[in-house]
Amino acid sequence: MPRQNTEVRFGSAACGGGMLALWAAMRLTAWLEREYLPCLPPTAAAALGLILQAAMLALPLWLTLALLRRPAAVLCPLQRGRNGTPWLLPAGLFLLLAANLLGQLLHRLLTGSGVPAPYPSAGGAPMETVLCFLSRVVVPALLEELLFRGAVLQGLRPAGDRAALLCSALLFMAAHGSLSQWIPACAAGLLLGVVTLQTGTLRWAILLHLCNNLVAYLTAYHPGPVTTGLLLALLLLGAVSLLFLRRRPQPALSKGGRPRQLFTVPLALSLVLLLSNALFFPAA
Repeated sequence: MPRQNTEVRFGSAACGGGMLALWAAMRLTAWLEREYLPCLPPTAAAALGLILQAAMLALPLWLTLALLRRPAAVLCPLQRGRNGTPWLLPAGLFLLLAANLLGQLLHRLLTGSGVPAPYPSAGGAPMETVLCFLSRVVVPALLEELLFRGAVLQGLRPAGDRAALLCSALLFMAAHGSLSQWIPACAAGLLLGVVTLQTGTLRWAILLHLCNNLVAYLTAYHPGPVTTGLLLALLLLGAVSLLFLRRRPQPALSKGGRPRQLFTVPLALSLVLLLSNALFFPAA
């Protein structure tokens, strides 16, 4: 029993260290984007923004893997997996879009204004547009899944699947620096975590995250009848997919572990600091 407690606390402290590095990287990235990016030509600013976005997520990913002292292939599995089905994509998108719409509705009711656009600009020149697309759609889908559903979720699993799922989802929510994003981010963290645990691979979570980012990108930058029709079609297909998935047996999450040992000082401090971003340093 003491050995299990030690494993839980070690994993929690290691993940907390990675999350503290994420908070520091977020603050440094925000400062660089505010002070230096406006001084650069648009294409150069987009290129630097892509580099900063990747570095901001890659640094805490590397640190978390190093602190956990476990092979990356174990913590961030990319093998074929199990229980995977293409129905996961439309069903997951349906739930993510529903959570996003709920968040927008609550934000409008509480503030009387709409939710700000998720991205500050869409880019102008072709190269700038490509760089912005990579920075806002592709890089987050890949690196956020490796970090949160890979290193953090897997590193916290000694405390039990349910405790690790909830804690990783809270950290993922806190890492999204505005109150209007908390509901969809928390829902995404829970959903993507469940998908990862039940399939045993990050492949489906990465694909689902990528599709969600793509839908957000299209609705923000290319609104119109075509985008609206695509959105309605995805919602309809997602509702049908949910009915199909409910008929399939789903593996249960384990209740084992020691969840009370989960909240070490590094993890608790990182959660508080990440949550404070939305209050003191809200995203644009």
